[in-house]
Amino acid sequence: MIVEHEGQDYEITNWIAFKKKLLYAIGFQLESEIVKDIDRMKLVKKGNLKKVDTIVEGDSIIISFPFAEDYAVYLEFGTYDYWKRFGELDFPEFGYPSIPKKKELSSKQRKKLPKGGQPFSFIRRTLYNPKKMGVIIQKAVKSASK
Repeated sequence: MIVEHEGQDYEITNWIAFKKKLLYAIGFQLESEIVKDIDRMKLVKKGNLKKVDTIVEGDSIIISFPFAEDYAVYLEFGTYDYWKRFGELDFPEFGYPSIPKKKELSSKQRKKLPKGGQPFSFIRRTLYNPKKMGVIIQKAVKSASK
């Protein structure tokens, strides 16, 4: 298989082995970026949310939070009125820390906000960010090429 990158052709002779190695490298980079966002948003100091599991099945990368599956989905997508407002494919553009956590607000300020927990979207902020994904792919290709 010949892959073209930035005007240069690269012949990959062991595509099946390289593809698997590349998918694992992408998964590793995704894990790293997701945990960085969890830290940046101060969602947890330590604990189960930072224990990310990545599996490659065929041509797919499956990312899960096996020790936080009971609450990770709510931190990603929000609850109640936040879910109604943003749904699955949307999330607050700026997010935390631009949108403060309710515990950081006064009672009066909290009453003005929608009911429920806001979506922090730590996974989607990586996957839907072309710049971040470009860096992830480049790092993964370098790693898989060694």
